Amino acid sequence: MAIFTNNWTGRLRYAPLINIAILLASVVTFGLAVAYARASIRTPMDEQALIYMRPRPANSKIIVYSTFMPFFSILQSGLDLSFHYLISLHPIYSLAISSVYSIGWLVQWSLWLHCEISSIGFDNAGKGETCWQVNLDHRENSTVPFRSSEGVVNGRFGLGTVVIALYLAYWTMSLMAVLRNRRGGAKGDKIGSPEMR
Repeated sequence: MAIFTNNWTGRLRYAPLINIAILLASVVTFGLAVAYARASIRTPMDEQALIYMRPRPANSKIIVYSTFMPFFSILQSGLDLSFHYLISLHPIYSLAISSVYSIGWLVQWSLWLHCEISSIGFDNAGKGETCWQVNLDHRENSTVPFRSSEGVVNGRFGLGTVVIALYLAYWTMSLMAVLRNRRGGAKGDKIGSPEMR
């Protein structure tokens, strides 16, 4: 079975357009993630919070923590768009990729939620074991690092939620295309039929 075939039939042929939305949301999320990483790197350590003995990680680790999934989603959605319109990706490939990226984004989103947005206070000792942000200097009654803004943190988290929803929608459309192709396609959905032109 080839990865590049013309198996997106009927209305499902528009499903890869979801990649455009994923690409746009990932680009904006990446920009917000870079802003958050820069602010986290520049924010001084909170001397009172150092009781948790969680030192600031290397700058490269902060950048990877903030930008990992947005960066790879930009690459993946850009390549998928190119391949789909130049050669036509097979729905099974799209199903596999959307599954992997949905899980990856859920992990990234969970880390952001736990370490940056969670309503569980930073005075929770368990959080000090997993989140380096606990030792950054914070604004009063906030979990946001002093040199960052809540808009950056919440925007990145909100767009991450949108990207997860888009990948799940892409996964659903890919699954529908795979099932339709396995059944031989719906009547009138054959490639080359007048409805497809």
